[in-house]
Amino acid sequence: MENEKLEQLIKNAKERATQLLIETENCAYSPFVALLEALNIKASPELLAVSIGFAGGLSGSGHLCGALWASVAAVNIYMKRRIDEERGGRQAGESFIAYHAELHNKVTNIYKQFVNMFGSPNCKDLNPKFDLVSPEQRKKCTVIVRKSVEITLRSILGGSNER
Repeated sequence: MENEKLEQLIKNAKERATQLLIETENCAYSPFVALLEALNIKASPELLAVSIGFAGGLSGSGHLCGALWASVAAVNIYMKRRIDEERGGRQAGESFIAYHAELHNKVTNIYKQFVNMFGSPNCKDLNPKFDLVSPEQRKKCTVIVRKSVEITLRSILGGSNER
């Protein structure tokens, strides 16, 4: 994708994720919807609803950050579709793992970038008090949501421009 178009897509997706985060206060749903929209993936209300319970690290349990979950989920959908279109399905004798190696590599890359940027993949580390009220934590979660969108789009659309 052309660099200027990619930058605009990222900017728009980050703004959409921020808008949704303000409306829903859900750190998994917001980036998931924004990413699917940016990737032109039509999703049913039921598919979008899958993300809701991942906010707060699995409904407030503090595990995997909802924004990171959204990135992984969106990459899985996008890459699965792309791989199937390019390869026409698994070949006889080809393992499931081998067929999806590129998808796994993208997820690994995004996970590593997220952890390198924020120090942990877990909500309990990023938001130790599970504070959804203070302006400071809302600002921090907004940054995390926006950066997860950016990392994801750069990784899957930016080619060798991964950061």
